[in-house]
Amino acid sequence: MADSSNVSLIIVSFQSEAALISLFPSIPENVELIIWNNSSDQGLERLKKIKKFKEIKNPENKGFGTACNIGVKEATKDFIFLINPDTILHKDCINNLTNAVVEIPDASAFTPKILGKKNKEEFKRRSILLDKKKWLKKPPDKVSEIPVMGGAAIFLKKENYLKVGGFDENIFLYHEDDDLTLRLKKEIGPLIYYPDALITHQGGNSSSRSPYIAALKGFHMGKSRVYSMKKYNVKNYRIKCFSIAIMQLFSLEMIFSQRKRSKYFAFFRGVIEELREGKKWFLSLVEAAL
Repeated sequence: MADSSNVSLIIVSFQSEAALISLFPSIPENVELIIWNNSSDQGLERLKKIKKFKEIKNPENKGFGTACNIGVKEATKDFIFLINPDTILHKDCINNLTNAVVEIPDASAFTPKILGKKNKEEFKRRSILLDKKKWLKKPPDKVSEIPVMGGAAIFLKKENYLKVGGFDENIFLYHEDDDLTLRLKKEIGPLIYYPDALITHQGGNSSSRSPYIAALKGFHMGKSRVYSMKKYNVKNYRIKCFSIAIMQLFSLEMIFSQRKRSKYFAFFRGVIEELREGKKWFLSLVEAAL
């Protein structure tokens, strides 16, 4: 039977100190904990009095995927557990996931059952990078093969992660989990939902909820959507991305929420910037419409 002592748990933190304080008590003492600090402040220094961990300091925010890739290179254990800082592990979560690797050796990666607000299950049933025929209508009720995984919690062998090259570092934030897990499934083996392992995802608490952070996320969401859909040859990706950006700008949320205004304007800028790569964005749209 496997155990948590051979696991490196990797977290990317961006102004996530409050969330980490909630997470720390749920992490077993024998787990190797690595935290990539994507902010320039010294907030994590205070947390070292609470929990032992290896901090990778980086005042320049290079994005989630790049941070995870460097964190994995620093890991000394055979198994990698990538989790969001705003999660809490339930009892025996990591032990159950390591046992899952023994039970299903041909799998490329595992994800636990994730409970969100009001204990409602969070489950990634679909991806913009997949044909809709492959989307799931509801979460499975048992151990199952799934088409894609969300990035809140991914458990896998380090060798599998390295074999596919880790996260695509051209994706700063958003859709990088779709891309990684689709490559894992294609190159190594099935993606497995393993509900005997359980975590709670507090959602939205991994970083500040300021308009600035909303704009940062919105911008990279727009860029990543264009880049990833292009990478997977999604039909009419230019028109689809541009249409979503325009619809958001004319939504009622633009009137009532400063955070949404910041996010949607930034999303539009991100879409336009990525569409302009190599050619003017309006020419891309014209070509797509012809």
